[in-house]
Amino acid sequence: MNKILCILTCCLTLGVGVAEAGADAGGGTGSGPLIAVFPIENLSGTPAPLKELAAELAVALKGAGVRIVDPATVDSFNERHWVRYLGGIDEKTAAALREETGADQVLISNLELYSEVFPPKFSLVSRLVNLKGTPEISWMDSVGIAGDDSPGILGLGLVSDMKVLSARGLKTIVASIKDYIANPPVRKKRVSAKAKREQQTFTLADLIKGIQSEKRLLTDPSYSRVKPWYLKNPPDKPYSVEDMIAETKANGGMFLSRYNPLLWYSSQDVLVDQERTIAIIPFFDRSTRKHAAELQVLHLAKQLVKDGSFRVLELGVIRDKMLNMHVVMNDGISLPSVDLITISLGVDLLLNGVVFDYLDTVGYGSAPKIDFSMQMFDRGNKKILWSSHSHNKGDDGVYFFEYGRLATASALADRMCRALVLKIVDSTKEE
Repeated sequence: MNKILCILTCCLTLGVGVAEAGADAGGGTGSGPLIAVFPIENLSGTPAPLKELAAELAVALKGAGVRIVDPATVDSFNERHWVRYLGGIDEKTAAALREETGADQVLISNLELYSEVFPPKFSLVSRLVNLKGTPEISWMDSVGIAGDDSPGILGLGLVSDMKVLSARGLKTIVASIKDYIANPPVRKKRVSAKAKREQQTFTLADLIKGIQSEKRLLTDPSYSRVKPWYLKNPPDKPYSVEDMIAETKANGGMFLSRYNPLLWYSSQDVLVDQERTIAIIPFFDRSTRKHAAELQVLHLAKQLVKDGSFRVLELGVIRDKMLNMHVVMNDGISLPSVDLITISLGVDLLLNGVVFDYLDTVGYGSAPKIDFSMQMFDRGNKKILWSSHSHNKGDDGVYFFEYGRLATASALADRMCRALVLKIVDSTKEE
């Protein structure tokens, strides 16, 4: 009898040890969610030391007190489940990862640029995805730095070592994650559009109201980002200090207006009164850079997450659904595809776009350049809620001593998408 009890006790102890091995071996003594760190996906188009960068990121997270799953446990999970796509996670894989490792969130990172040519350049995009229920992006940030960003006096601030530069970039990402865990964003409580839609009975009057023409807002011909400030107002209304303060607030900063869309249209439907979920479907890539469309989607998703007006569905879930449903888009998304995607994903809004140019520079040379357009569709009435075209270069608005010049396409995409999201939210809020 004693022998049987001893065997049972050993089995129970072994089971508890195996269940907790992932968290204990990973380290991190701080509080907060348990995070599984996925290997870094390479979207740079050039060779890069991905394993070394991933190991350095895990060590930095552990050193910052972030609770992470043992990297060996994550690698074993990926091998056991044949996980080959590391740029996102689908619902089935997320549920299995949560069940087998006990992780609350997964950290997905995409390497955008890794250039050792002097001055070296490094760009990385990372996001945290909740594993409970339908995966959604809870935090997202990026870093795009160059060795000559802050040369200082006599070039004393130049960075020539790629390892030093990448370590600085990873430190920025880790600091952002630590700040998110310590001070999680508080979302304004709003009625879920999905719950309201499911409770409301759809009538013929709702259909007529949805398809009738409403007020629309186009690019104001009296305002252009290329016009000097003193010509932005009509002749009978001088440009005042109050106008400058209002414009600065609306644009999110003193110089962000230079990254506003060149052309845009808004239906002015109120969208931020309810909690709505956005799905960003893959953009069309008509540029010469590999993975340009994926990178543009990542930066757009980042700014939507940071703004907090909408819930952003995990990109891997969208990719998996479209592959399973065999959705093929040749020149644009069709209305049947809008229905198919929004209903299967349970989202309220759909974003789609085209990338015409996504140029990064290596070493000294021309400034980065980005050119893209996007549209936003409503699930209910299939109406286009927003349409815009953005085009910028890294040296836009730079005249003296290269002050304000952007060295990477990552930094340029961030500012363009930030200005775009601010415009969308401002044009769809309640008066």
